[in-house]
Amino acid sequence: MELREVILKRRSIRKFKQESVPFDLLKEIAKYSLLAPSGRNSRPVDLVIVSDRDKIQEIKKARQGAFSFLETAPACIVVAANEASSTWLSDASIVATYIQLLCVENGLGSCWGHAHERFQDGISVEAKIKEILHIPEGYRVLCVIGIGYPDEQKDTHVLEEVDEKKIHISKW
Repeated sequence: MELREVILKRRSIRKFKQESVPFDLLKEIAKYSLLAPSGRNSRPVDLVIVSDRDKIQEIKKARQGAFSFLETAPACIVVAANEASSTWLSDASIVATYIQLLCVENGLGSCWGHAHERFQDGISVEAKIKEILHIPEGYRVLCVIGIGYPDEQKDTHVLEEVDEKKIHISKW
């Protein structure tokens, strides 16, 4: 599948089949995504692959409504980064995007759920996830990406959806 086709097919999938995703495939997706560009090639991003149902449900509770896609997700990848890097937020976002594109290429669906600067009942979603997954101090959690085989159909994007007024040439 060409990159353009992958981009057009990538949609947020919130319903997954109850079919496990092979661990080797999840690890391969993680490894390729960590080849994403980063500021000064610092590679501050770490990933936590989670396929344990109980742990996924714990993560879901960290942000009830927004993480509802984890109800049926057989796996998720938590994207975290070393906050000592001044580019951690951008670097982690690029890695997360690579994960989602690699999911499409491999016949999987995914959904990105924000954790960074999100709160539930006045408690940091990041802090809850860090506690659940034993993520060390000095790391920030950007997002949780639910992953699985899609159990819903979504239309493929078409290039005509793009508002060309958002493309500026040489000036705004």
